[in-house]
Amino acid sequence: MQVKVDILEGLQRKLTIEVPSEQVEEKVLAGLKKAQKTAKLDGFRKGKVPMNVIQQRYGSAVRQDVLGELIESSYVEAIKQEKLTPAAQPQITPVSGFAANEPFVYEAVLEIVPEFEVKGVDTLKIKKPVSSVLAKDVDNMIDTLRKQSATWHESKDAAVDGDRVIINFTGKIDGEVFEGGSAEDIPVVLGAKQMLPEFEEALFDKKVGDEVTATVNFPEDYHGKDVAGKTAEFAIEIKTVEKPKLAKVDKEFVTRFGIADGKKESLEKAIRENMERELEAGIRRSVNQQVMEHLVESNDVVIPEGMVAQEKERMAHERQLEQQIPDEAERQAVIDKQIQPDGKRVEAHIEKMAATYEDPQEVREYYKKNPNAVEQIYAQVMEEQLIDELLENAEVTEEKKSFDEVMQNPA
Repeated sequence: MQVKVDILEGLQRKLTIEVPSEQVEEKVLAGLKKAQKTAKLDGFRKGKVPMNVIQQRYGSAVRQDVLGELIESSYVEAIKQEKLTPAAQPQITPVSGFAANEPFVYEAVLEIVPEFEVKGVDTLKIKKPVSSVLAKDVDNMIDTLRKQSATWHESKDAAVDGDRVIINFTGKIDGEVFEGGSAEDIPVVLGAKQMLPEFEEALFDKKVGDEVTATVNFPEDYHGKDVAGKTAEFAIEIKTVEKPKLAKVDKEFVTRFGIADGKKESLEKAIRENMERELEAGIRRSVNQQVMEHLVESNDVVIPEGMVAQEKERMAHERQLEQQIPDEAERQAVIDKQIQPDGKRVEAHIEKMAATYEDPQEVREYYKKNPNAVEQIYAQVMEEQLIDELLENAEVTEEKKSFDEVMQNPA
C-alpha cells in the first residue's frame, strides 16, 4: 500500500491511498467463491454455478463490497503509518479500481488534531456553587405545575401580570402593513415574555374592548430578517381578558404526573429527586464551563471544524438546547479526548439517565443495543474525568447559591 500526504489549508490533509491490484483481486475472488457456495440459479444445483456465471451476476456487487472493506482497513493503516490523529470522519473519494486488474486508489480528506501543550492548568481558579433543594423550591415547582394546568375565566377587570389576553393586531413599518405582522385571536399570557417587551407592556392594565398602539423596535439579530433592526407600529385590540384558576393539588392532579398512589407527599418526593438531579447537573455545568473558558483564554489553539461539529451534535443530543451550543462546543473541543472512559462511570451515567424514565430497563436495553448512543455517553464521561483531573490542582472556592440562581445562571 502506498500513501501520499498533501497539506491543505489549515488543519486539513489529503491522503492519496493506493492498494495494489493483486490485493484487490485476491479479495474479489474470495468474495466470488463465497457467493458461489450459496448461489441459487435456475438450471444449476446449489454451489455448482460456474464461476463465469457468478462473475457476470455478482461481480460488480462483490467488487463494491471489497472496495468498501479496503477503505476501512487501509485508511486505519494509513493514518497509523503517517502518525496522524483525525479530528473527525474523513471525506472519501474513490479514484480508480472499479475495473479488474487495476489498483484501487482513493483520496481521504481529513482534519487532524493539532499537537499542543495545554497551558493554564496551574492558574485555574474555580467558583463552585454550593446549593440544595429547599422545601420552598419544591413548593414553587408545584405552583408552576398548577399554573400550567390552570383553567381560564373571562373577566371585566384590567389585565395584570399572569392574566391571559386574547388580541387582534396589525403591524406597519413606514406606514405599510408587513408580512407576518398581523393576526387574530392570539392568546398572550402577561409576564410570560411571549412577545417583544414593548408589545407586551402595552397590554398591561387594559380591559376588553380597549384599543392601543405599541411601538416595537425589532432587535438587529431578530429571527425575521425582513424586520430585524426596524421599528413597527402595532394597532392592538383587546378582545378578551382572562384570569387563571390554578389547579387543586388533589388526587387527580397528582396522578397526571405518573404518581400512582395520588398522594401529594409522593409527588413532592418525586419532584425533589428530579430537582436534585437537575441541581447536580447545573453545578457540574457551571464548573465545566469555567474550566473550558479558562483553557480557551490560556491557549491559542486552532480547533478543527470537524471536532467542533461533533461536539455540537453530541451536546444537542444531550441537552436538546441547540441555541446554546455553538460557542460552548468550541470550548469543549479544546480538551484532548484521547483517554479511556471509566466503565463504572459510564454505567453510573446511564443509570442516572434511566432513573428519569418511567421504564428504566428500557433505557438500559437501548444503550446495550446501540453502540453509537453509548459513544455519546463515553464523550460525556471522558470530559468529566479530564475536568476532575484538572480540578485536583485548581484553586476552588465555594459560593452559596439558591436553586434558581444555579439553574438560571449556571456559570
